[in-house]
Amino acid sequence: MHLSSVSCQLERHLLLMELKLAFVGFGNVARAFARVLHDCRSQLADEYDLSWKATAIATASHGCVTSTKGIDLLKAAECVEHRSNLAELPETVSLTNSLAVIEACHADILFETTPLNIIDGEPSVTHVRSALARGINVVTANKGPLAFAYCELKSLAAKRGLSFRFEGTVMDGAPVFNLVEECLPGARVIGFSGVLNSTTNLILTEMERGRSFEESLADARRLGIVEANADYDIDGWDAAMKAVALANVLMDANASPADVIRKGIRQITNEELESAARSGMAVRLIARGKASDTGLRLNVSPEAVAVNSALGSARGTSSVLVLETDLMGQIAIVESNPGIKQTAYALLSDMMKIGAILTGSLELHS
Repeated sequence: MHLSSVSCQLERHLLLMELKLAFVGFGNVARAFARVLHDCRSQLADEYDLSWKATAIATASHGCVTSTKGIDLLKAAECVEHRSNLAELPETVSLTNSLAVIEACHADILFETTPLNIIDGEPSVTHVRSALARGINVVTANKGPLAFAYCELKSLAAKRGLSFRFEGTVMDGAPVFNLVEECLPGARVIGFSGVLNSTTNLILTEMERGRSFEESLADARRLGIVEANADYDIDGWDAAMKAVALANVLMDANASPADVIRKGIRQITNEELESAARSGMAVRLIARGKASDTGLRLNVSPEAVAVNSALGSARGTSSVLVLETDLMGQIAIVESNPGIKQTAYALLSDMMKIGAILTGSLELHS
């Protein structure tokens, strides 16, 4: 290899922005993201001048560790999947809990992917708040912080000059928030309707084929798309939280899950689905939000919609969101049969946006 080539590669290495990453929660989504990071390492360096190092991982069942040398995320994923303790990883220091990890991680970005809590959004809200207070940018796939504390956390991030990003909270990796933020300047979102919960949509479309509720739910579990508590999906809580997140972020609302009129799919029968199909209709769990002179109305419930409509066409794990805007009319976003890798991509896209801000190639918008 010529000396000039070696010099060029060394110079490029020195120009790379190294992002220090910490993880609170290391479940299916975070582990899928860990593998995406590994696979994309060269692309991030070559095309975006970004490198990364994992400095901390906090879990509820497999220990909490930090490392100044860097944590091998693939080995960490294997450790969790084999039900071992992360403390077994080389050159790591064990800590007692997630908040201790946030305090000690010295990270540029915290990825918060703990399970959803529909009561108050904790401990996710506290994790995000604590990280921002310590000067750490945050990426979350948890809807809790948006549903229970979005205004507070957005304000805190703005005051600290930090990013608080959450593309993975609604429709996996589909660009919902990014679409409005980047592509609809001057337009106002005044309403939305969507099939936003993959678990219930898979159950309903499998039941349309004659399968039982229990068999269809088991399929969703095997795909890894069910919330830790399946009732959150079945009873409409997940969709309600997403509705609140959309309203708070896209419509400048200050809503909470208690504001959502909610009904799940638990009582839907195969006979109802068959009857709807004979009429050219499909039953879907629809989340709706609409601003009016009397205020904001949010509701989640099963509805019979035309099978050839945007909402009725969503089958399996597919999702659809129709945004109603003042200047652009209706815009539909369709995500076809996503898996966990699509949510992992949302974390990657948010990380890259923060990386671009930190390198000065993109302006931070508050």
